[in-house]
Amino acid sequence: MTAIPDAAAQAVRWLAIPQPTALDLRADMWRPASVCVLAEEHAFAREAIRLQGELAACGIPYGDDAVIRLRRDDQTGESFAIDVAAEIEVRAGRADGVFRATRQLLHNLRAQDGIPQGRVSSAPAVAERGFHLDAARKHFPAAWIIQLLHALADVGITTFQWHLSENEGFRIGSDAFPEVVSDAHITRAEAIEIADAAADLHIDLVPSLDMPGHLRHVLSVHPEHRLADAGGLPTEHALDITSAAASVFARALIDDVAELFPRSRRWHLGGDEFVDFARIDEYPALASAARDRHGPRATGFDLLTGFVNEIAAHLRARGLAPRAWNDGMLRSEAVALAADVTLTWWTNWHPQMRPLSEAVDAGHPLVNFHDGLFYYVLGEKAGYTYPTSARIWEAAWHPGLFPTLPGGIRQEIAAPYPSALLGTSFSVWSDDPAAQTPDEVIAGIRRPLRAMAERAWNGGSVLSHDDFCAIDAAIGVATGPRRSRG
Repeated sequence: MTAIPDAAAQAVRWLAIPQPTALDLRADMWRPASVCVLAEEHAFAREAIRLQGELAACGIPYGDDAVIRLRRDDQTGESFAIDVAAEIEVRAGRADGVFRATRQLLHNLRAQDGIPQGRVSSAPAVAERGFHLDAARKHFPAAWIIQLLHALADVGITTFQWHLSENEGFRIGSDAFPEVVSDAHITRAEAIEIADAAADLHIDLVPSLDMPGHLRHVLSVHPEHRLADAGGLPTEHALDITSAAASVFARALIDDVAELFPRSRRWHLGGDEFVDFARIDEYPALASAARDRHGPRATGFDLLTGFVNEIAAHLRARGLAPRAWNDGMLRSEAVALAADVTLTWWTNWHPQMRPLSEAVDAGHPLVNFHDGLFYYVLGEKAGYTYPTSARIWEAAWHPGLFPTLPGGIRQEIAAPYPSALLGTSFSVWSDDPAAQTPDEVIAGIRRPLRAMAERAWNGGSVLSHDDFCAIDAAIGVATGPRRSRG
């Protein structure tokens, strides 16, 4: 052990993101010449093997100078506790809790070549800390996506929402509809490899196949399922939800992709920007079909809600919990959105979009996709600017702070958060695919993503922004099995 001089004892810090919930540090550092990692539960064996290799990459090979024990206790969820003395004891109730704890050890080693002795414990404020990747407008290679997953797991991201289809492309291999697949795409074999990597890193993979809007690329090959033009209003991107055949086609698209992700338990069906919602009454086919199906009060929003409910039921039958964007939802007159549809709340930019309070009152599960802070839009299109950690700190953001209503009206769910608030997510949208290379994307998102990770885990942060930036710089980046300082 390396003793820290008394004068420096008060300067001992736990250098990791996210910061632990509680910590009690002493003045000694753990840095043995060699170490043996022992899993005292079979369920933790993979974590022991992983950590043993990662420590070797940090210059601490296998040996008998010290021991790290991975033990099960009554911690719930991802919560963990770590005791650091002559040996290290990691305690958690699940393998993902052990994994989160071992990232903390590695951060300290990367940042300061040792781990402060003492005790830390931690529990997340929300269970879902997510990342959404628009890999449909822009092709991201499979190897890069796996590299991204390692970077996400390194700071406690639990969910990877993989956006596979857009107006500009369909970028995953298809057995049922090979004609819709873009030239540059992820093969089905690569998709399985990515799903395996996510599972190994304790990241839930949520496929995202947007419908009934955002389908221009697919519908250019299958125009028979395209909504009829309405007096010059564009519909080349919109599925004809008045047609039973188009709904069958939509479900078949889902089934073909879903075969690749048997471990996935959630699915994002889209539901957003189907048509110009402010002019939905100007699409007579929608209004007519809505009245036929749902009664004289029904509007195009009822037809849209009915379609979302139909797709949600199809997903549910496959064991997949349905998700939809918020902007077109809760706007129907005659049809209620199924209560179990999770609303991924990204914006309230238009005054006709329903406020968060209506989703809360209806009991919908929620994920906070706050576009004002966490939308990394390539090329800074549509009025967006790249997120920064400074803006996130200035907003005093926490998982319950949602996008504002028009006029700057605050929308907030106070802690302790209700179970309906599942968590939050950072998003990359590839509006201008040439604006950044994949490597520029991964470098650009690093600090704001970690800012979200810190504040999502802790429901805020005790760190100042300067302290956060210093820790971020100190821990550097994790690239595969080796670790380097950034």
